Amino acid sequence: ELAESIAIYSTALVNTARVVAANSQRLENDFKLLTERNEDLLSLALRHEGGRILVSTGDHDTLWVPMQGQYSKDAQVRVPIWAGDRIWGQLELRFKPLRGTSGWDILTNPMLLLVLFMGLAGFVIYYFYLGRVLRQLDPSQAIPGRVRSALDTMAEGLLILDRKEQIVLANLAFSDMVDKPADKLIGFRAGELPWIDTDGNKIEKTKRPWVISLAEGQIKRDRIIRLQLPDGGFRTFKTNCSPVLGEKNKYAGVLVSFDDITELEEKEVALRKSKLEAEEANRAKSSFLANMSHEIRTPMNAILGFADILKRGYVKNEAESLRYLNIIHSSGKNLLEIINDILDLSKVESGRLETEKLQVNPYPILHEALQILKVRSDEKGIALQLKAASALPEMIETDPVRMRQIIINLVGNAIKFTEEGGVTVTCRYERKGPSPKFVIDITDTGIGMTEEAQRTIFDPFVQADSSVTRRFGGTGLGLAISRKLANAMGGEITVKSQPGKGSTFTLSLATGDLKGVRFLSPAKLEALREEIQAHVNERWEFDAAPVLVVDDGVENREFVKFLLEGAGLSVDEAENGQVALEKAAAGKYRAILMDVQMPVMDGFAAAGHLRKQGFEIPIVALTANAMQGFEQECFDAGYSDYLSKPINIDSMMELMAKLLGGRKVREEEKQTTGSAPAGEPPQAPSQDSTGAPIISALPADNEKLRGIIIRFVTRLDEQLTAMETAVADENFQEILKLAHWLKGAAGTVGFPMFTEPAAELEILAMNQEKAKVDTAVNNLRSMHGRIVVPANN
Repeated sequence: ELAESIAIYSTALVNTARVVAANSQRLENDFKLLTERNEDLLSLALRHEGGRILVSTGDHDTLWVPMQGQYSKDAQVRVPIWAGDRIWGQLELRFKPLRGTSGWDILTNPMLLLVLFMGLAGFVIYYFYLGRVLRQLDPSQAIPGRVRSALDTMAEGLLILDRKEQIVLANLAFSDMVDKPADKLIGFRAGELPWIDTDGNKIEKTKRPWVISLAEGQIKRDRIIRLQLPDGGFRTFKTNCSPVLGEKNKYAGVLVSFDDITELEEKEVALRKSKLEAEEANRAKSSFLANMSHEIRTPMNAILGFADILKRGYVKNEAESLRYLNIIHSSGKNLLEIINDILDLSKVESGRLETEKLQVNPYPILHEALQILKVRSDEKGIALQLKAASALPEMIETDPVRMRQIIINLVGNAIKFTEEGGVTVTCRYERKGPSPKFVIDITDTGIGMTEEAQRTIFDPFVQADSSVTRRFGGTGLGLAISRKLANAMGGEITVKSQPGKGSTFTLSLATGDLKGVRFLSPAKLEALREEIQAHVNERWEFDAAPVLVVDDGVENREFVKFLLEGAGLSVDEAENGQVALEKAAAGKYRAILMDVQMPVMDGFAAAGHLRKQGFEIPIVALTANAMQGFEQECFDAGYSDYLSKPINIDSMMELMAKLLGGRKVREEEKQTTGSAPAGEPPQAPSQDSTGAPIISALPADNEKLRGIIIRFVTRLDEQLTAMETAVADENFQEILKLAHWLKGAAGTVGFPMFTEPAAELEILAMNQEKAKVDTAVNNLRSMHGRIVVPANN
């Protein structure tokens, strides 16, 4: 309205005056007055059509923004001025903008306020409306409370899903399974949970049992799925899915039950693992029994074979008889070691292994064990040394018997697997950890073993390599028993080894309290060893005293009688307990050595009768029963002491000295030419020196044995020809069979030098190493050419 009024006024002045310049001062004054009276009006101007401003107020040139095709804007208004029928110019008015550009102006913009008001009002209305709709759809409102309570008491998890896998209903059991509140699961997609299959792979949508059930419209039972847990574990469920009908006979959803079978599955896995372990143990024990059968039959073959030779008189002289007897004795001791290993393992596995703690000097025990084993090392031509790396306690608390057993086993193994170099036993005192240790390192330069073998070498029934078993023999029990014995004595056995470079077995034993114990320097220990050596050649001597030996075995009586009479005692014999009672009543014996199991009257009954009759003399049990607890049974029956069979001569003589007051006397070493000292096997000649003749160990002057030797040599020639043919044809199975025959047959007919090469050939054939097989067969052929065939008289 203001703009129109000013425009009319300005037009009147233009039309009457015709000359604007004449009225310009008047217009300028009027424009200023109007600007002052209208605070929203910032500037005012009259512009000629040519663009020249005739009259203006304020800073109009700066404020005015040119306008094209429009007459009004938010802050500007222009009105055309007419002169007759043509436009003379225009009136321009610059106002304050209706909307400011500041933050407050923007916030107070009416349009914005309107939009905000409408949005807020719409949200409030929609919120209450949506809540009302959801309450109508909430299953908890549709399902009676008692029914929902019943569903929540079920141990199985339950879900009702719609066609989009959205959860419509979840019971308490399922919410506990996934660790989410039941009300928070409503609307959640079940497929978004981390479901995996039994192989640990994510289950795709098309393979989820509820999706399959809904798609096929069929019930799906006993489908196994797993739910991945945040901690990396999982729970296993057996699911059953049943589609739910909606309107128009269309499936609207699916009911899913989840039965947690995680614990059952774990038990099944444990049972399966136990089954596998049992099968593995059964295979190991079967292998062990097969190996044990071989190990037992080997010494038994020697015992029975050479005993039969002696029995039939197939010997040429006394020296040969002595050699065969020594072989029988050595084989018998070997057989006894095998049986002792089996018994010890039985005790260890049943938890009935008992150890003692006695104050003993460990150095003599070591020296004694090594003296026993020195015969083996000398036979193989390798060194066996005992060293002290530091001062050692003179006394420690340990079980001397078990300590000796472990040392003999470890050092014996080292000698067995060492062909060149030697074995060094180094003992030292170690003060580490809560208790001091007496440490023994057994280092050899033998075949060594791999890291894998080192991890299993202490397991029962296990050896480092089956080829090692074939080459060196053994039961695979010694190391397992030794470690368990060491553990029972508060110690440990460890091993470090490299294939081809030897091994070091370290035995550490708890020393017990060392307060007040003297430590011996290496020099003093060397002097002690010389002192021990001085007592080696000693024997027992007794004053004449009557002793009764009771045993139903004639050989056993003769053996004990031979030993006791040789020491100066007079020995009487009885074949059973009844005869023993009669002789004991008639004679005055100083001691009775009596077997336990005998015909007519056993040892238990005889010992009981003797005690009832007032006999207080020592009665020593002689029995082959070495099981745990049997010793106590003997004591309960009336025996005063106990010796197990086969009888250890030293143990028996020490016991008799304790009972009858025997004494040790030094015996001069027998200087014999061409024969070994008594009690030691004669040194065997070199069996296969390069180029040396090969002669059978069997006596060739016996006609029957000579025929066996000749037939073997002929047979060997035929078998070697077959081997050479098989090598050319690369028939390794045939070579394996022929090598196995030679390995078993050669030693039986007195050619043990063929046994080891045949065993190595067997391994090479098994590995199909053609070049090495060819070399091994050529070596056997060369050896065959050096055999001296006895003349057939």
